[in-house]
Amino acid sequence: MAWRFNMAVAVTVVAMLVVLDVHLLMDQVLGSLASLLGSISLSDENILLLDESLDKLTSLWFSLLALLPSSPRGPLSLPTQKAYDVIVVGGGSSGSVVAARLSEEEDLSVLLLESGPRDSNLLLDVPLACGTLQRTKRDWQVETEQQEGHACRSISCTQDPTVKGKDGCCRWPMGKTLGGGSSINYMAYVRGNPEDFNEWERRGATGWNYTTALRYFKKAENNQNLRWSSYHGVHGPLFVSDPVERSPLTAAFVEGCAAAGLGENPDYNGKEQEGCAHLQSTTYRGRRWSVSRAYLRPAMRRRNLEVVVGATVLKVEIDCSGQQGGGKEKCQAKGVWFRGEDGKDVYVEGRKEILLAASAVHTPKLLMLSGVGEEEQLKKHGIEVKVSSPGVGKNLQDHFFYGLMFNVTSPVSYRRKDATSTWSFLSWLLAHRGPLTSPMLEAVSFSRTRPSLTLPDLQLHMIAAAGSRSDFLNFGFNEEMLRWYDISPLTHGLAMFPTLLHPGTTGSVSLRSADPLDPPRVDPKYLRHPDDMATLLEGIRLILRIVRTAEMREWTDGKLLYNQRDCQASSCGCPSEPLEETPDSFWECQIRAVGGTVYHPAGTARMGADGDPLAVLDPLLRVRGVRGLRVVDASSWPMVTSGNTNAPTIMVAERAADLIKEALRKGN
Repeated sequence: MAWRFNMAVAVTVVAMLVVLDVHLLMDQVLGSLASLLGSISLSDENILLLDESLDKLTSLWFSLLALLPSSPRGPLSLPTQKAYDVIVVGGGSSGSVVAARLSEEEDLSVLLLESGPRDSNLLLDVPLACGTLQRTKRDWQVETEQQEGHACRSISCTQDPTVKGKDGCCRWPMGKTLGGGSSINYMAYVRGNPEDFNEWERRGATGWNYTTALRYFKKAENNQNLRWSSYHGVHGPLFVSDPVERSPLTAAFVEGCAAAGLGENPDYNGKEQEGCAHLQSTTYRGRRWSVSRAYLRPAMRRRNLEVVVGATVLKVEIDCSGQQGGGKEKCQAKGVWFRGEDGKDVYVEGRKEILLAASAVHTPKLLMLSGVGEEEQLKKHGIEVKVSSPGVGKNLQDHFFYGLMFNVTSPVSYRRKDATSTWSFLSWLLAHRGPLTSPMLEAVSFSRTRPSLTLPDLQLHMIAAAGSRSDFLNFGFNEEMLRWYDISPLTHGLAMFPTLLHPGTTGSVSLRSADPLDPPRVDPKYLRHPDDMATLLEGIRLILRIVRTAEMREWTDGKLLYNQRDCQASSCGCPSEPLEETPDSFWECQIRAVGGTVYHPAGTARMGADGDPLAVLDPLLRVRGVRGLRVVDASSWPMVTSGNTNAPTIMVAERAADLIKEALRKGN
């Protein structure tokens, strides 16, 4: 195995040397072009040509990275046994944690099933490459139902044949590889607000208060910069750190945000969340530190853990022939069916526990395919009802945002030209330095738009980069919006995203058919409540105040980046000059046209108290009515947290592992 790893390294280095001279020349040409074209207006044709050239250079270097394995040891394609004590469905942020922690019990056999491929190349380790990982084989590429004009008006539908070619479907990136979302996300480490977890408990999730949550946040964390704080852990497997390098725009944003009235917060994951802050990320010394790298790879050395990739779970086998194990449950989870890479269906028995960690989209889908869900829906698709649980697939919550891009007057932002330069590539590969070490998302703020609120309802994300045509194609923009955002890829810019943290309406996940390979129907019901749009508009006003501060004026002239020549032809028209005079109707039109997900879905199989008819789980994460079946991912949350969701997903999985260990020791 070692010789294969070394051979791959050697082949890649040779390939790099072959193209190095050509690429150095291209660097010089592009550098000259940047200077020359600074004062020249590019035609649409030339912009497109330059954009395509940079795409090719990006593909070249990232393809070379993909040849390099990041670990010479890999998972299996099929299980070696017919039965295991515990089966974990899904190898993402929650499943990897639970499988790794349970395998600490030497007498417990654990099988982890992951639908996607292994996380086996260096491209996944490059922080700045995060955007290129979407719409690939490592992304489920979930697409929502049409939003009936409320959102994603200018996003093209591509999957449902009944609406293909039309607009109105939002795209949801979702990790489909070991590590799940933590392997393809923007690496933000945000725990949420302390009151989020107290609210969970008030909604029936007994034991999930902030005091308990903090204990498990600290257990998971190995913070490289806040080691002095009683709110942070320093011995966990999950490295959390400041970026190796930051754009000067990041400090300017934090200072400008504070000057605009929010105040600076040196630790938004500590006692208080609100304020403006430099973002910490799940990175270590310039590399992405996914949950797979943190938990799963070390655990795979244990004999009692098996990890199988390319295993698409079809359903959980549930036996309801009689009273189970002396408990009140009438049904027992017996095992799972999955389809392997060879296309054959395989059954594996789970002797003690089956744990669903397949995401807030696919966990409710699996429950329904297994006969647990709303009776009417199951019968509609010819599925035998094992347990009537009307809350399955309900309570879907997500974070929605909209991006504003501003012109930057100094060469301090991240452009694809910079990311694809030979210097950047070799700096990262050999020393883990340079722009490729940036997770792009480098600063945030949290605030309340109304004094009466008990939780922040607004988050700002700040990225020291402007988007490009390839980014907008990735987002699914239709031709009208591609023209509106047609800007030169040589432009320096920054983007700020007002983000709605607590939507006023909830959506749903439901079955499209009884075929396990059919994607489910996902309807987030974005922007149906008037407060949601009001919060986003307040976020835009806050951003306009920030860009007017002296701290930001040093770097930006405050002008929006968009195609000024063609904007009048678009459905939303053009913003006003100055921007502060732009009417809310313009911003609302733009938000409903191209706003989208931060891919933070949660709540579709939530915990709750006894007697709550929509509570799918009890506070111990057990599926009501089915012995031996639990949900351990973000589906279980009563309410989405106030911020990015990877950190609380890991926290829930850490506690889930302890709850399961305790139950197994007691024989429950």
